[in-house]
Amino acid sequence: MGISVEYNKFFAYSSNEKKYFDTTFSKGVNIVHGKNTSGKSTFIQALHYTFGINDEKRKLADLLGESVIFRLDLTIHNPLPTSVSIVRDDEIISIKIGEQQPVKFIGIGGNSSREHVKLKVFLSELFGFTLHLEYDGEYKPASLEAMFLPYYIAQDVGWVYRHKSFRGLDFVKNFKNDFFDYLLGITNNYDRLEKTRLDNEKKELEVEASLLSKLEQNNKKYKLAKMKDEVFTAKANLYIEPYRENKSELIVLEKEYLTICNKITLLEESRKVLLRVKRCLDKNILSDTKCPTCAHKLSHSVDDTYNYFQDKNDTDNQLTELKKNIKGLKDSQGKLNSIINDIDIKKKVVEEDYYELLEYKVDNITLESWLKNKVNVGLSGELISTLGEITLKIHSVEKKLSRFKTDEAVKVERRKASYLFKSKFEKYTSELQIKPFEDDRFYLLYDIPAFPRQGVELLKTLLAYNFSFVETIKMTEYIHVFPFVLDAIFEGDFEDESKEEILGFIKNHLSPDQQLIFSIADSKSNAKSAVSYNEIYFESNAKLICIGENSKKRSFLTEYKGTDEEYIYETMNILN
Repeated sequence: MGISVEYNKFFAYSSNEKKYFDTTFSKGVNIVHGKNTSGKSTFIQALHYTFGINDEKRKLADLLGESVIFRLDLTIHNPLPTSVSIVRDDEIISIKIGEQQPVKFIGIGGNSSREHVKLKVFLSELFGFTLHLEYDGEYKPASLEAMFLPYYIAQDVGWVYRHKSFRGLDFVKNFKNDFFDYLLGITNNYDRLEKTRLDNEKKELEVEASLLSKLEQNNKKYKLAKMKDEVFTAKANLYIEPYRENKSELIVLEKEYLTICNKITLLEESRKVLLRVKRCLDKNILSDTKCPTCAHKLSHSVDDTYNYFQDKNDTDNQLTELKKNIKGLKDSQGKLNSIINDIDIKKKVVEEDYYELLEYKVDNITLESWLKNKVNVGLSGELISTLGEITLKIHSVEKKLSRFKTDEAVKVERRKASYLFKSKFEKYTSELQIKPFEDDRFYLLYDIPAFPRQGVELLKTLLAYNFSFVETIKMTEYIHVFPFVLDAIFEGDFEDESKEEILGFIKNHLSPDQQLIFSIADSKSNAKSAVSYNEIYFESNAKLICIGENSKKRSFLTEYKGTDEEYIYETMNILN
């Protein structure tokens, strides 16, 4: 058991209406009594409202219309006692811890407001409550309602359904399991969203791996593709090596052929140029005295004459040399023809080898279909590669998941906790003389559906259930403990015998380390009153908190007569 909370004093004051309510609590049993509709439930709801539980606002609408300020003094045992005062004035809550300066939260009227979220975190840390629940796909600190829920049975639905005393919690994803797991110590790790994400990622990877594996293993096309590829690859290799050699030789021959052809062409072109030059020189322009084109008189110097004859001689010499080169090349025409023949032969060899490859078949696989087959082989290889990557990812996710409890381990612990609860629940239902359930699931905590009971049988069943539940969760090392609050334990038309069974059961299962607060309808006309119940079952040690003097309706607040001025002043100082 972790931090425990003990209520000391509750005070409510309306300066506008000059009304107030004031009570203290005993460490043990506290009996809230009064006439029906006197305000007993209002008192209990106001207690929770003071902590910032806005779920109670709608039930307190009339009271809140009177501008009431609420104050609760309590003691936290952790294990040493610390005094705490909580003051609420509508949208404002101020909390004073020991001698520290008060901490104020302004604007806490909506559960989603920034200040209310801050208040929730502050109180969770103060009371050692670390439950996180999933809101909008993210684990966040649980609501204040969840903090009080294990220890509160509301009059309206608390005696009909399990853990329904506050609205809205049913809409929280996985609430029941997360709520029970935390309270029973099965898991206190609030990073469950990460575990859920990793679980989902692993499942997706496993599905993808399974799909790819089936494609790779079961698709005959990929299997045949591999086998045919191996056979055809061998044939292709036999073709490629000679082809490469023949192609290389062919390239050398073609290069040699082109070189000889280029030389002949170059010499032929040079010869044409020289012949054209020679024709010009043969005209003997030195004998002309006039220009043949413009009729200008020409004069020839000795240098001109020398240069002319020199050019003519050079041209004749070059023509002679050129003719020799051309003749030599043409004399090697046989070699040129031989090269051409060799080229034709190599081309034919290459072509024949290629068509042989084209016509080659392995199980009706040709080169064209083999190339298509290579796509399937490539795809198969890609599948294997992808499978390897996915497997590595799965191993990585499993490594991260190893720090969390496995689903099987959690199931085992839940089962163990359910049977521990069952042993208490069966015992308590027997004590209250409730007809046993024939189906075991009504005793196993995680499996229990709505109880098939009505009236006093249903109330006693839920009484046994809640006492069993509280005793079971208090065995958890870190669990916080609030006063156990039961509103209207005689809800319905009860005979005295049933009332005695209920009070006797409560008496026998009082906890020395937890306050008990319960309310009963009482009236001056009743044969047995709260005073007599206190005397018979609690040796007059219970604190009696009377609402409306056992005769008035809607009388939670009474006339203020100026008796608590100093306390009111202190309350305002905390608030302001």
